[in-house]
Amino acid sequence: MKADSTYLFDGIKGLKYINPKYNPANYKRDLSNISEIIIHCTATDSLKWEDPICLIEYDKQPNHISRKGCPFATYHYYVNKFGEIFHLIDMRYYTWHCKGRNQYSAAIAINHGGKKRNVTEAQINSLSETVIHIFEVLGWDIDEEGLQSKVKFHRDFANKLCPGKIEKQELYAKILER
Repeated sequence: MKADSTYLFDGIKGLKYINPKYNPANYKRDLSNISEIIIHCTATDSLKWEDPICLIEYDKQPNHISRKGCPFATYHYYVNKFGEIFHLIDMRYYTWHCKGRNQYSAAIAINHGGKKRNVTEAQINSLSETVIHIFEVLGWDIDEEGLQSKVKFHRDFANKLCPGKIEKQELYAKILER
């Protein structure tokens, strides 16, 4: 995977990326609790979102998820339009990204407006790499059955066009050809 294994927040370093209203220790979990990956989009194509710090700052302030802001980044991994992969938070912390599924899922977001097909090839490649990386870390089998049972889109659980104009079969095919 292109991203190194350091995170912006891992419980020890990166405390500036934490909303001081919350105690990160309350969001710890064992990696064995993760049973799925949920893929999201930013719902904007703004270039300001190329920098993951903008995403984290949005998450920490009052937003569409919480009037108090979220404890920290809402996604474990983030892929910008250039296909750069950012590891925002250690997967040993659950994030607020999909109501009712947070404690049991890892979250990936791509910078994508969602309404029209404008995901870059670099993003699809990096999204595939990120999914493969998570499967490897968690010891899951990378096959059609594993992908279908473990890789979900936010729209599977909410009435949203998230992660936009991406099709699961397209993503699965990209992963399986690697």
